Amino acid sequence: MYGSDRSFLQVIQYLSQSGDFEKITVVLPRTGPLVLELEKLSVDIKYMTLSLLSKTYLMKLQWGKILFPLFQFRAKKKLFNEYDIVYANTSVILDFYLLAPFLRQMKIIHIREIPNKLISKVLSAFLKQAGSKIIFNSYSTLKSFEKLDNSVVIHNAFEGFGERNIDEITGPSNMPLRVLLIGRINGWKGQDFAIESLVNMKSSPVLLRIVGSTSAGNEDLVIQLKKKVDQLGLNGQVEFLDFVSDTAEIYAWSDVVIVPSTKPEPFGRIAIEAMSLYKPVVAANHGGLPEIIEDDVSGYLFEPNNKASFVNALSKYANDRKLLEQHGKNAKRSFDEKFSLNGFYKKLDSVFKEELV
Repeated sequence: MYGSDRSFLQVIQYLSQSGDFEKITVVLPRTGPLVLELEKLSVDIKYMTLSLLSKTYLMKLQWGKILFPLFQFRAKKKLFNEYDIVYANTSVILDFYLLAPFLRQMKIIHIREIPNKLISKVLSAFLKQAGSKIIFNSYSTLKSFEKLDNSVVIHNAFEGFGERNIDEITGPSNMPLRVLLIGRINGWKGQDFAIESLVNMKSSPVLLRIVGSTSAGNEDLVIQLKKKVDQLGLNGQVEFLDFVSDTAEIYAWSDVVIVPSTKPEPFGRIAIEAMSLYKPVVAANHGGLPEIIEDDVSGYLFEPNNKASFVNALSKYANDRKLLEQHGKNAKRSFDEKFSLNGFYKKLDSVFKEELV
């Protein structure tokens, strides 16, 4: 599961553990790895065709997949009216905007995406009509929309991997710096940017591990990345691994984790996962990442899309392992103080239970 799935699962875990909600039903458009985790929580799962504002549908002009599900208005309204709270985990479910004005119960939408300006204006107009509470996962996400009433920012949290030995903080100083880039492979997560940047780090030995998979139909992206590695003569410095569900050992292997996204990340869950294991993070200075990483304390923030700025930050760790270790300890402390699951649950209380007490 990727970050958005895990964050959604955390909300369902919160609802399940609180004891204040008698029946929890999760509506999904399809099955997948998330279902196995939901089944452990003993929640009801229903499958319905949802109208998703998917980039793939839009780019391929598959308008029918967006519009046809909206005709199931009555069936969905009947289902939702059986519940006291209707919660949407993403801003791209058009069904929510269509139904919300006709639902009298509490409505909550959790926005985890930074849309382009046109989509932002459209969604902002929908949200003003919805009459719902709005949770944003970062101030950066909040600012990408027009001013909306009844909004709150709740940063994502991470449940942690369990205790790890201090020996795992950094590798031996005589070894190359082990750099991890983990996440979905697509056109803006920065995998190609990181590969191209390694050409400028010949004086500092670095091993880059790219971990992740791409969405169906975009497999050519991985092929092109591997060709680039070969063309640049970096076969000995870059390796690719498919995404795995248990990422603890993947993080433990690394000395530093990078988030070189070329577009703003709405939050940056990878960063807090890394920080929980004493890993400093080198990340692009836009989106939600500056709300997570304190520059030159728990990692480094570099100028987005600037290879020289990125290489300068990464080289500091390659040349100073004591600095790497200190920043790793600072990262863990920051994680414990700001991104724990207990703190996340308390903030959700203020939204979900305000009208229940």
